[in-house]
Amino acid sequence: MKIALDCYPCFLRQALEASRIAGADEKAQKKVLHSLMLLLSDFSDEMTPPQIGRLVHRTVREVTCNADPYSEIKKIHNQQVLEMEAHLTRLVHEASLPLVHALKLAGTGNLIDMGPERRWHEIAEIFYNIDSNSKVFDYLLFERRLNVAKTLLYIGDNAGEIVLDKILIGLLIQKRGLDITYAVRGEPVINDATLEDARSTGLTDIVPVIESGSDIPGIDLTSCSDEFLDHYRHADMILAKGQGNYESLSDRNENIFFLLRAKCSLIAGRIGCDIGDLVLKRTMQKGF
Repeated sequence: MKIALDCYPCFLRQALEASRIAGADEKAQKKVLHSLMLLLSDFSDEMTPPQIGRLVHRTVREVTCNADPYSEIKKIHNQQVLEMEAHLTRLVHEASLPLVHALKLAGTGNLIDMGPERRWHEIAEIFYNIDSNSKVFDYLLFERRLNVAKTLLYIGDNAGEIVLDKILIGLLIQKRGLDITYAVRGEPVINDATLEDARSTGLTDIVPVIESGSDIPGIDLTSCSDEFLDHYRHADMILAKGQGNYESLSDRNENIFFLLRAKCSLIAGRIGCDIGDLVLKRTMQKGF
C-alpha cells in the first residue's frame, strides 16, 4: 500500500507526539519537525507508510538521543493487560464460539496503538464492545484455511496487545495443534512489541518468538532477517496484526490474513469498512 497525501500530516503529528514523549524541549521538537519536513519533500511515492514511519521515528530517536521513547508506556500497557488476562481468557473459553471470540478480542487489542490518533484514555475502555459487527470479517474462510494448515506465522503489532495475541495463540495450539511462530519487531519503534515484550508477557513460554530484523513499524521484506523470511516463505498461513502490517503486505499474494481495527479513513476505504471496524481479511489471491 503506497503513501497518500493524507499520510503527510499524520507523520508530522506522530513526530511531534513522539518527540514530546521522548522528553524533548521545544527547540528539539522544532528540529524534529524541520528534519522530517526535509525528508518528506524527498520521499518516493512508491514507499509504504511503514517505510516512512521508520524514518520518522529514527529521526525522533536521533534528535532526542532517546533510543526507545515509548519504553515505559509499553511496560505499563503490558502490565495493564496482563492484569486482565485471566478474566479475558475465561471469557474466551466460556464463549459459544471460543475461536471467534479470541479473534475479536485480539483484534480489539489492536486499538492499543500509539501511532494513529487514539479514541481511548484507559485501556480497559477498548474491551467494552468487542462483539461489535464488522462489514469485513472473513471468519469462515479463515477457518477453512486453518483446517488444512499445519504451520502459522503470527506477525504481532503492539505491546499490551501482545497479551491478547497470547490468548488466541494458546487456543489455537490447544484446539488445532498448530505449529505457531510469533514475530516481533527487530528494534524498538513506536509502541510496537519487541522480544523484550514477548518475554515479559510470557509469550516466549508457549511459542518460539523471532524478530523481523528491522525497526520498521510493519514488514519490509527487503530488510527482514533470514530467519523471518524463512518462516514467511514456508508457513502454511500467516496472521498479520494491525495497520502497519496491512499497509506493508496487503499487495502480496501469500496466504495472509489481516486482523486489525481500521483507524483511519484511508485504511477503511481500501478495506471497505468503517473507521473503528474490527477486520479479519485475507489478501486477494489470483485463482483462488
